Amino acid sequence: MSTTFGSFEEFWAAMGRLYDQTLKHEALIAENAAKHEALIAANAAQISQVGEQMQATDARLDRIASMVATVAGTVAKQSEQIESHERRLERLEGRPD
Repeated sequence: MSTTFGSFEEFWAAMGRLYDQTLKHEALIAENAAKHEALIAANAAQISQVGEQMQATDARLDRIASMVATVAGTVAKQSEQIESHERRLERLEGRPD
């Protein structure tokens, strides 16, 4: 102890500075931990909100896909009816009067 510090008072002063620094570091660590906890909570809330938005989007896409399938089925039926009418018209036009 005598080689590093000239006296007990110098040693005690250094220990006091070390203690003060330790207290400051602990306070900063606690402050940073609180900030990070708040950020984590905010991120969790945003992730939850994005998840809900994705589910709503999925539901809308499912409804759109169902509507497109219905329209495609209706178009196919209309196309079949048109072809049937065209064949019937060709048969009628093909007969001599």
